[in-house]
Amino acid sequence: MLALGVPFAVVSLISLLISLLILAILLRVILSYFPGMSYSPLVHYLGLATDWIVVPIRRVVPPMGGMDFSPAIAIVLLYAIRILIVSGDLVGAVLSIVLTVLLILIILLFVRVFFTFFRMDPWNPFVQMVMRASEPFARPFRSWFPQQRRQQPYGYGRSSSTASSGVDLAPIAALIVLLVIWFAINYLNGHRTF
Repeated sequence: MLALGVPFAVVSLISLLISLLILAILLRVILSYFPGMSYSPLVHYLGLATDWIVVPIRRVVPPMGGMDFSPAIAIVLLYAIRILIVSGDLVGAVLSIVLTVLLILIILLFVRVFFTFFRMDPWNPFVQMVMRASEPFARPFRSWFPQQRRQQPYGYGRSSSTASSGVDLAPIAALIVLLVIWFAINYLNGHRTF
């Protein structure tokens, strides 16, 4: 017997099915980046296997900035359900969701800091998507730093005084705060007695 008084074989089978569903969602997302694959039988069957969980989430969380987050949300939820079924630990499942969401935000802010540091093309659609998606998490930290002159887009009309206008420190502060929160929750999750 394992979690919730269910036999080990049943828990193992459910865990395997959830893992296969997560793999199917990941494969579906990867294949969606290849235009020629959108009408293949494999993508059709992956859609049949995963639409029941992805489509309702997409209705609640519609695509933003050209990005569909419903597969990522479905994977996080399935992962939490798997933890709950295997361990029977509701607090651990909730903490795993929180840690996963924090990790996604940390990666998003890290990519933003990387783009800013290496002065990536601000007109690139991916760069714009990362900037728009991470701005709500950087905005609260803007008041921590003195007002900087806005950086002009790279190109014409740029004087030498704006070239050294500095780095946007708000995303770096947000990144550091989220990292501290992530490490604190991870530490508490590993050392909790309840």
